[in-house]
Order: sequence, then C-alpha cells, then structure tokens
Amino acid sequence: MHASTWSKPATPGKPFLTTRQLVISGLLGALTAVMAAVPGLGLIPLPFSPAGHATILHIPVILAGIIEGPIVGGFVGAIFGLFSFLNATLPFFKDPIIAFGPRILIGVCAYYAYRMVKQPHARAIVTGVVGFAVARTIYEAGAFLNANWGQEGYVPGVFGRLFHPLTSQAGLWVATTTVLGLLAAWAAWVLLRGKNAPPAMGAIVGTLTNTVLVLGLIVIRFKAFTPGMAFFVGLTHGLPELILAVLVVTLLYRGVRASLDRR
Repeated sequence: MHASTWSKPATPGKPFLTTRQLVISGLLGALTAVMAAVPGLGLIPLPFSPAGHATILHIPVILAGIIEGPIVGGFVGAIFGLFSFLNATLPFFKDPIIAFGPRILIGVCAYYAYRMVKQPHARAIVTGVVGFAVARTIYEAGAFLNANWGQEGYVPGVFGRLFHPLTSQAGLWVATTTVLGLLAAWAAWVLLRGKNAPPAMGAIVGTLTNTVLVLGLIVIRFKAFTPGMAFFVGLTHGLPELILAVLVVTLLYRGVRASLDRR
C-alpha cells in the first residue's frame, strides 16, 4: 500500500478535521467555486477534439482527496456539485442525485486509488490508460474532421487542414494514432518515476468516477439519453479530461507536497 503521512486518522479528543485540512478544504473549495462561477474558466479549449473543450473542475476535488483524504475530497466535491446544480443549463444537472453524488465521490475514489495501488502497478496502469486515451482522442478528432469535411458551413481549423490528408485514409489514420498513443505511453512511463504514479492513478480514477457515474445516472434517470449517446460523450469528453487530469494533478501534487513537506 502506498504510504502517506499527510492524513492521520482522528483520535479521541481531537478535532474531526485538522487546521491544515480545514485550510486546504477552504482553498480548494474556493478555487472550485471560482472556476465554476466564471464562465469558461473551468474549461480548456481543445480545437483538435470534437468535444471542443474539456472541464478541469474536477481537478481540485482530486487534489483534495489525495492530499488530505476522503472527507476533505468529499467536501470539495460537494462544492463542485453545488455549483453544477445551481448553474445547470441542462436538465440532467438539475437532478441533485446527478449533480452531487458523482462529484462527492470523485475525491473519495481518487484517495483510495492513490493509497491502495502500489507504485509499480500504478505506473503500468497509468501508462496504458494514457496511451489508449491519447490514441483514441486523436482518432476521434480525425474521424470528426473527416465526417464534416466538405459539409456546408464547416470551416476546418489548422488541425483540419494539416491532418486531413491522413484522416481521409482510414488505415493510415489508425496507424498514425496507434503510433502517437504508443509514444504517449512511453512518455508517461518515463515521467511517472518515483512518487509520480500514485497521484496520477488517483487522477484517472477520480476522472472516471465523475464521467462514468454522471453518464450512467443520466442514462438511468433520463430514458431519452441512450447508452450509445453516453458512450460517445464519454469518448469525446471523458478521455481528454482524463489526459488533462493526469498531467495537471501530477504536476500540482508534486509542488503542493514539496511545499507541505518543508513545514
């Protein structure tokens, strides 16, 4: 089991949360609130993806979980859920079960993945998942481009003009995305040395918790939203968000941990 000395269990006579946990809860909760309240701040543009953007609102929740444990992660996740519920423009997120449930569990699941998966196993799993996610995201972007090429009103961007000669040939595009996925997996393997793999594992599990539970609950509670639609959204939105989460969480975790360890 991956050891960490940051979060200690509560003991009789001591507060439920330590002062540091309260401070970190407040900071990451406030960051989540600001990102959710300011239009576009919690979204990263992805011109190469049919999704068009990826959310990073779940990243503070993942960090809260792996840094300070499931209670803090659940608290920050509840803040994410609250803003999702209050600012909902789609009927799905006006359902409190969908708005709150998966978001509270993001930090909880991220924490247990971070703590329970040993470094060598985490490194291998993250490497494989990142390689697949990169290959599939780029493949879907090419498929989207090829399907819309020549359609009235469609204006390809730089990505489209540059890669259309490849995307228009199915076999060549599959080979290209496979190579790019393998390169991404190799880069992940090199970078996830030392203590980098467990937080990356937490980022993957936290992101999948949000994506799978949200889409699954929408399918269950809104019959017009089919499993096929959920699968498409998961590919075009969930995988880019997973890649971003692994990258950002790993970098921020190292910086926050170095700061806390100096105290």
